[in-house]
Amino acid sequence: MNQRILQIDALRGFALFGILIVNIFVFHAPYPHYGEFYFAFEGLNKLIVEHMIFLFAGKFMFIYAFLFGYSFWIQHEKARDLRTFKNYWNKRMVMLAFFGILHVLFFSYGDILLPYALLGFTLPFFAKYNNKTLLLFFVFISLSPVYEFVLRGFLDTPSVFMEANETLENYIAINGSGSFAEIFNLRMRDYFSFKNEKVIMYIPKELSLFLFGIIASRKKLAEGLSNKSTLVFGIVALSFIMSMYFFRPEIIAFFDIEGSVLQRTILGLLIHFSEFLHGLLYIIVFFALWKLAFFKKLLKPLSYTGKLSLSNYIMQSMICVFIFSGLGYYGQLKPLQLVVCACCIYLSQMIFSFYWLQKRSYGPLESLWRKFSK
Repeated sequence: MNQRILQIDALRGFALFGILIVNIFVFHAPYPHYGEFYFAFEGLNKLIVEHMIFLFAGKFMFIYAFLFGYSFWIQHEKARDLRTFKNYWNKRMVMLAFFGILHVLFFSYGDILLPYALLGFTLPFFAKYNNKTLLLFFVFISLSPVYEFVLRGFLDTPSVFMEANETLENYIAINGSGSFAEIFNLRMRDYFSFKNEKVIMYIPKELSLFLFGIIASRKKLAEGLSNKSTLVFGIVALSFIMSMYFFRPEIIAFFDIEGSVLQRTILGLLIHFSEFLHGLLYIIVFFALWKLAFFKKLLKPLSYTGKLSLSNYIMQSMICVFIFSGLGYYGQLKPLQLVVCACCIYLSQMIFSFYWLQKRSYGPLESLWRKFSK
């Protein structure tokens, strides 16, 4: 059991690193002007943005959400009385929602803690279903972005994607040198502008991955992978992902997405399936590498940040806000500098987490979470 938990903590730490790589770009420049700002770079910096999106965007949130469901089931299985566990779990979700609200108010409108908490209340309900039923729930819920993509092509539906509340120049001016009140006001406007995209595109994905994590936890995915099955999955998944990446323009051009509902649906499913495989590939490869002594030793330090995942997640936001708004570097750095900055932040968190865990069993916020969940 301890080995398995250490492995899960390490994977969670790995997910936190990827989340930071993605989030630092959004903390540094406005999400509604993402393409306008970052694709104006050329050469190496443009390549960094393109490869960051391909390798990181969405994939590490995939892992984090998957692990939320995976860890829920571990706790559920250890509970002797399910009614007591449900009360305990609901208290944890209330406290997590509290952390999420504070995170939104002071640091990030893209917070995941509040939606995780609200969705988390549903997990005891889903836990009573068998794997086949959960798999059906997973497939149906996870396809929400595909439904939106298909309907958007043939119905006059309003865009669910976040719209800018200010020009790019105003975003940079306000976040880089504005007062707390000005930054807070813009953050709240962005939060409500982001809600439709969050509800349609992200929340269903998060819930579906919670359910997929429960299924994987029941199947003991971390321990049950064979070398042969891992190799076969890796080859198939990587081939499909790379084909979708390198031939994406040709694949999109092949389908008549404006004139055929069927073809638009097929394309949406292909893109969706590719994204799913990409996130799952990281998980499978991580679990496979953990079985090898050399890689296990190499990956073990990730467990330090993973054990303090809540504290480190919020700490990442605090540091980014301090650097970009407090020190005035908002919109002033290049993609290469952002990646280096993210690596430095994560390394410092790893060192902090290691020394913290020498004297304590839980992180600062994790201790509060446990205390008020009893």
